[in-house]
This record gives sequence, structure tokens and C-alpha cells, in this order.
Amino acid sequence: MSITVALLVAAALPSGCSSGNDDAATRTAERLHATLQQEDGAAACDLLSDDAQEQLTESGDLCETAVMDAGLPDTGRVVEVKVYGTAAQVRYDDDVVFLGEFPDGWKVTAAGCSAKAGAPYDCQVQGG
Repeated sequence: MSITVALLVAAALPSGCSSGNDDAATRTAERLHATLQQEDGAAACDLLSDDAQEQLTESGDLCETAVMDAGLPDTGRVVEVKVYGTAAQVRYDDDVVFLGEFPDGWKVTAAGCSAKAGAPYDCQVQGG
């Protein structure tokens, strides 16, 4: 679990102000999982923040390969969407996806996340 994800969660959650971008953030999270199901690693990487892409490529693999090998779960249905200014959390039955709003739109900053009792989220893909 990266401190970046912990800081994102800690910084975003207390503010509680919705920016009205629930649909845009959800569409980005949905597109990420759709591209993974279509086995389109390049398209999936385009939806990730620069930091998330960098984290995936630390092992020397291309982002397109690493994101497909990350083992992200099938999502199930959307359970809850929270938007806090320029940060969002899309909670599914079997996944939690964190997003940030960047100049070029919403990007996934962490995915394949699960809550750990008394600890921040543990994410298979993480960045900032």
C-alpha cells in the first residue's frame, strides 16, 4: 500500500463536498474495467494517472502488459460513488477505484483496492 493512496484517501474523505462529477468519475472507472475485459492494455493505461502508470512500469514491463498482469478484479455493480473536489472513489461489489481530476479529465489513481481493518486501502494498482 503506497503512502500516496493513503494520503489521497485521508485528504479527500474529510472534505465531503460533491463537485457534481459523479457521472464523469464513474464513467472513467467503468471504462478502465471495460478495457481490461477487452484485453486492451494500451487503452487501460491511457485511463491511469502518470504516477499509476509509473508504478506499474517499475518492474521494467510496459504499462500495457503490467496493467493486464495486475490481476484487477471484475467489478460487479457500482455500490457507491463519492466525489470530493478533484478526488473520487467508486466502490463496486468487488473493487474500489480511486480517481483524480486532471487537466485532461478524470484518471484512475488506484484500482483493485480493498479495505483493511484499521489500515488504509491495499491496492493492486496505485499512484497519485
